[in-house]
Amino acid sequence: MRVSLNLLSAIGLGAALVSPSYAADVASFYKGRELDVVIGSTPGGGFDTYGRFLARHMYRHIPGTPTMVAKNMPGAGGLKEMTYLMTAAPKDGSVIGIINPVMTTAPLLTPEVAKFDPLKYEWIGSANAEISTCGFWSKSGVKSVEDLTKRELIIGGVGPSSGSTLDAITLKQVLGLPFKIVAGYSGLSEVALAGQRGEVDGACGLNVTTLKSAHWDAIQRGELKIILQTSLRNHPELPGVANVFSLAKTEEQKQIMQMTFGPWIYGRSFVAPPGTDKDRVAALREAFQKTMKDPLFLAEADKARLEVNPATPEEIAKLIKEIYDTPPDVIEKTRAMLNIADKI
Repeated sequence: MRVSLNLLSAIGLGAALVSPSYAADVASFYKGRELDVVIGSTPGGGFDTYGRFLARHMYRHIPGTPTMVAKNMPGAGGLKEMTYLMTAAPKDGSVIGIINPVMTTAPLLTPEVAKFDPLKYEWIGSANAEISTCGFWSKSGVKSVEDLTKRELIIGGVGPSSGSTLDAITLKQVLGLPFKIVAGYSGLSEVALAGQRGEVDGACGLNVTTLKSAHWDAIQRGELKIILQTSLRNHPELPGVANVFSLAKTEEQKQIMQMTFGPWIYGRSFVAPPGTDKDRVAALREAFQKTMKDPLFLAEADKARLEVNPATPEEIAKLIKEIYDTPPDVIEKTRAMLNIADKI
């Protein structure tokens, strides 16, 4: 699944060349119309929050000011939504979706179930680069990276295929951390309660957005200690917290972790179905960029403790290309590693 430079250009720049009169045509199309924002998860989570948040503001910047309607389509961690957008969704600009970034690597890691090509979607942009972390509750006694190797640590997870579990598996297998992963919890809030009771020592897959909305006070009180950042970049509000990429000893280790952790850099991504009208894609991209700078949008985000750190379609396409250029033997090693989740 190699990517040519021509295809990369199509992903990132396919909507750049449009007719001068496209704005009037787009306005005519969207006037009085609903624009669906499909969310591949249940209500209340991070993707749902960002999807509905965008819908409340972006419509003002789209010619014709359509009514944007958020619609949940949960299933298989986002696989149902990705398949719908690829195969059944209208391609006229009346549908966009916010996707789980992990789904962009699914065709590499689980091609038997992920029957779509992430390189063909029309990327609109990402509202935030999510920085994921591993945190440990005070009862664990873990206060530093060095403490991670002193004894077996019980790590809570939300399910065999959840980000919290897969992140912990990656760290256990790639860096050799002595994690015992318990993946039977129904949600991260249940994992947090287990940590407070001393049933688990810590958890991975904790995005900073989630931490800010639910656990920031516990961090300030010292009840939850963030030990690792599992991201291609560091978060400015986590100074001194080690990044797992700095702990890697080989290029192969970095490549495996990039496949697992890398997609969260475009963590809150919006896409239109492949083949969507180019003029409308261009309008949606422009509207998205304007929304990311909209004072009303930013003020509401700040009030809700939602981070806004956007990425362009070109930036998203570049990282996807890098991931898909991973050597085949490293892809196979990553697949074998993550299949351990089935045996937990």
